[in-house]
Amino acid sequence: MVDTVPDFTPPLAIADAEGLECASDGRIVLEGLPNTRDLGGIPASDGRVVASARLIRSGALDRATERDLRTLLDEYRVRTVIDLRTEEERREHPDPEDAMEGVRFVNDPVLDTAALGVTREGGLLGALKALRALKKNPAGVMEGVYERLILDEKSQRGYARFFDDVLAAGANEGSVLWHCTVGKDRAGLAAALLLHALGVPRDVVMADYLATNRHVASHAQDVADALAAHGLAGKFDEGIRVLNSAEPCFLEAAFSAAERAFGSFDDYLRDALCVTDEKRAALRDRYLVCPT
Repeated sequence: MVDTVPDFTPPLAIADAEGLECASDGRIVLEGLPNTRDLGGIPASDGRVVASARLIRSGALDRATERDLRTLLDEYRVRTVIDLRTEEERREHPDPEDAMEGVRFVNDPVLDTAALGVTREGGLLGALKALRALKKNPAGVMEGVYERLILDEKSQRGYARFFDDVLAAGANEGSVLWHCTVGKDRAGLAAALLLHALGVPRDVVMADYLATNRHVASHAQDVADALAAHGLAGKFDEGIRVLNSAEPCFLEAAFSAAERAFGSFDDYLRDALCVTDEKRAALRDRYLVCPT
């Protein structure tokens, strides 16, 4: 269990005349996307850092405004978008492909069916179903979901494709953006896997994971407000909090599951996700730079 984690401040700070900027934790301040973050500036153990405006994690893009899309395309030069969601999620809230000309869209679902607390199909009814199931032990349920994301063969295939697509995207000069729905669980675990492959220390990986909590509170409030409108105010407060938070024990459950099943996290990357030593070296060559 990680009790404290370091803070880090990516060096990138892009701002336009109207005030959009990259916040101190890498968050790209956008109008419709609360949890879009540049991993640039995160330090690896070899003294290098993640290159700015190359690796971007996010929630779903369907609420992006025109201005948001222009920022991602022009300022951050997004050229590849990797969607980790299920087919049903993509159908309910499709990415704005027509408005992102020149971007390659790739679907790498890490789950092919609904997963309690992670996929967000079905609107309010889906959320209510998840919250009822979470009510007795919400944290324990979410830990189990993270273990599934690590050990399920279909999830492993999805994350293996994710690595291949990130590596392929590194051959050009643009950035790659990956997302799920909220940008917390599937996208958060993808970021953790990738940062580990890049040689980022575990405590710094955890810091990036937990940074989500500063940006998804509004989503939790939306769920609470919707339930309150149906006379359910206060009945699922703890479930709503857990469902919309990044807790250290969730990511630790993923790490522990990989280490139990494969011996080490490095062995998990190699044996389950086909991230060979050669691929790791190529990823580091493409996405790590010397700090300036």
